Parts: sequence; C-alpha cells; structure tokens
Amino acid sequence: MMMRRIVFILVLLVGILNGSADAQPLLADFYVSPAGSDDWSGTLAERDGRGNDGPFATLARARDAVRKLKESKSTDIVVFIREGTYSLSETVVFGLKDSGEGDATITYAAYPGENPVFSSGRRIEGWKRVSGKLPGLPSAAHGKIRVASVRGNFKTLYDGEGMLPRARSKGFIPLKGGSKTELHFPEGRLRNCSNVTDVEIIVRPHHAWISNILPLESVDEKAGIARTSIEATYAMNQLHFLKTTESCWVENVLDEIDEPGEWALNTKKGKLYLWPRNETLV
Repeated sequence: MMMRRIVFILVLLVGILNGSADAQPLLADFYVSPAGSDDWSGTLAERDGRGNDGPFATLARARDAVRKLKESKSTDIVVFIREGTYSLSETVVFGLKDSGEGDATITYAAYPGENPVFSSGRRIEGWKRVSGKLPGLPSAAHGKIRVASVRGNFKTLYDGEGMLPRARSKGFIPLKGGSKTELHFPEGRLRNCSNVTDVEIIVRPHHAWISNILPLESVDEKAGIARTSIEATYAMNQLHFLKTTESCWVENVLDEIDEPGEWALNTKKGKLYLWPRNETLV
C-alpha cells in the first residue's frame, strides 16, 4: 500500500510540473503577432493584462529590433512568429547586416505548433459583367467577361481552385533579323494595343533551354517588329537546333482571352478582365 501511494504521488507531481511547463510561453528575444503592435517592446509572446505591452505586429519591426539588439548581444537571437495572416504591401528586405556575427545565429521561426502566413495578395471586388463589345476580344468570350477596377501591376491571379492562367497567344516562330531587343514576327501575331507595355513576350532565344519573359516597349504592325524594354539573352530568332519549333508567344493580351479562367490586366485604364471558371472569390 505504501509503495502504491508513493508511485501515485510521484505521477501526480510529474503531471503538475508538466502542466506548469506547458503554461509558460516559449522563450525568444522577440515575438510577432497579428494582434501585436509595433509600438510595444515585442518581448512578450502575448499582450499583457493591461494591454500596454506585447508582441510586435510586423516582421519589419522585428527585423529592426534585432538590428538594435545585435549592438549589445553577441549570442544567438530568436524571433518567434505567432499564428495568423500577415498582409504585406511591400517587400520586407533582409541584408548582410541582418546576419549573425561570428558563430551566433539569428533565427526567425514560426511559434512552435503554429502556422503563420505572409501574403501580399488582395481580394478583387466590384466585378461587373461587360455589356458591350471589347475590341479584339474573341467571339467565344463575348458575354462571358467580367471587369473590375484595380490598382498597380501584378503577374498572378488566383481563385478558389488555384492560380488562373494569364491570357496567352498561340506559339510562333520568330522571323529572321531579330536582335536582343527586337523581334520580327509573322503578320497578325502582335497588335499595337493602347496598353502595349503591359504585354509580355515569352521567348526562347537561340537555345530551347533558355526562356526569357520580356515586357514590350512598342509594336510596329506594318513592319512586323516588336521592341522590348529589356534585352533577351540572345538575339530573338528561330531556335538554333530546333528550327521548326514554335519558340515564342505573348501573354496578358485581351485578344487572347478565349477560355474560362483566362485574364488580362490593363494598367493604363486600371482594369482587370476575366472569363471566370467558377464563382469563387478572386
């Protein structure tokens, strides 16, 4: 009976100690949380009872705090990021000065057991069905296009099923005479649209294993010449070894929206055109 009591007491004691350990926040130098504030110290995993201190709200603020802490601390530094979604309107930049000194490390990690998410995505709202005809729009898409007012420039778009395909032309073989910034194209392949600088050429210059994405600068339909604002790796001509392979196409062109899910962006007008493939949020 005495032995059973001792074992019971020991088990109970271990349970109490484990419970106390679980209740304590895991230690780090700084914490970041969607419920935090960049005006706080960032040294607490949660907001204190009076609401006067707690974790930081942004990764950038934690980075700046780590830079300052490095001036007085030469050992490892840890930042824990709490669960939630962090919306980014600009890139958070880390450089050499954000590295540890000597053998010391600087670690940014999810708070154990939690899953923080950093996202620069924003929901597109205010969709309207296009009532009239859009110049150049394929007949298959008439009456099926929706438009929304947007700001800025972006290269990807998502709905509930995943990433949506940007409107893309059929492939073609560049004509002879091209250069690193000049593409000679077959008649009718490119159009000098009002937002030509939104259009991008995807080309494999010279070798099939190289792929360049180049923004257009201008299109001369009569001469059949398109100019890019960025140089290609090599002159934009037919492939050296696979001469009959279509090695070029254009993307983000309203004229090429011919399947559900395709979209095109016009930054000049601040308009996004989409042929929806479902009714989920975009």
